[in-house]
Amino acid sequence: MRKFIILSAFAATLFVSCDDTRKVLHEQYLEYVMHTDSLDVVHDAMTVHHDALKTDTRTLAQKLKDVEETDSIAIADLAKHQVLLKEQATSLSKLKKLIESHADVKSYFMSDSISVEQMEAQLVEMEANNTDIAARLTQIKTELKMIEVEQESLKKTEEH
Repeated sequence: MRKFIILSAFAATLFVSCDDTRKVLHEQYLEYVMHTDSLDVVHDAMTVHHDALKTDTRTLAQKLKDVEETDSIAIADLAKHQVLLKEQATSLSKLKKLIESHADVKSYFMSDSISVEQMEAQLVEMEANNTDIAARLTQIKTELKMIEVEQESLKKTEEH
């Protein structure tokens, strides 16, 4: 009888500690979801900025083609910008899919059918994804600023 009580107490302790671990992991997951939501807002703003700059690049390229005395370096710069913008569009699309994938795991993650080990692995993956997303968005932001600065100088050159 004594062994039964000890085993019961041990099982109850194990169950409660496992439940506490799940609760902590659920809270961590919700924090990552909030971070992902913030990245999604930044991503959407970056996409709008990217699209506007892509339109400006096309307009400027057309204006420079219309001017007979256009510097070949300016045309080469615009071509470089267009390639970079195309690469960024692809990257932004991939990042959006990654951001959306985080929301897709919510019902699975919050269920009891996932083990603690799987929860921990999912959180590690989400953290790595969020770090990569944030780094890539920062890189795209820097590239967009560089393109804007270079195009402003091209516009000024064109006006003179």
